Amino acid sequence: MTLTPNVTYIIKIINAGDFRVGKTSLAIRYTQNRFSTSYLPTLGVDFYSKIIQFDEDTTLRLVLFDTVGQEKLATLRKRYYTGAHGAVVVFDVTRRESFDHIENWISEVEEKCPDIPIIIVGNKTDLEEERAVTCEEALEKWGSKNYTFLESSAKLDEGVTDIYTIIAKQVMEKQEASN
Repeated sequence: MTLTPNVTYIIKIINAGDFRVGKTSLAIRYTQNRFSTSYLPTLGVDFYSKIIQFDEDTTLRLVLFDTVGQEKLATLRKRYYTGAHGAVVVFDVTRRESFDHIENWISEVEEKCPDIPIIIVGNKTDLEEERAVTCEEALEKWGSKNYTFLESSAKLDEGVTDIYTIIAKQVMEKQEASN
């Protein structure tokens, strides 16, 4: 029998972005350390959870809300934003339109959850030869607006842990600043 550490805080993180950008793959890679090559679209929202030791005295349960990307289900998706502490907005580096939609996703998140940390993630860097958005372009656009920008490959498990470690850190810093 394994003992679960006492959880100090539960942090709700929203994964948002167009469909087929890899939101589910990131969540599964982070929480279950696995990757599936088959695509099953999220219908509504899926939940994933992972307990991490944040610092010597603080244990966090990160609850990832993996939301549907299709616009026709926006009303359903927005219901799950309530109470979020942070958001990860994902685009596919091989699909420029998913990059062009980031502002819409940020607006949607901020409408329901004003003043939460948001990280922008360019996923699928393993498909470098098909890249439509460069790291430099994304950094220039989003870094200049004071967003954290990261790149990842859920398939190769590159940058995935960084995404959720950084958003958890930003959430905790915001909480400490408000106390």
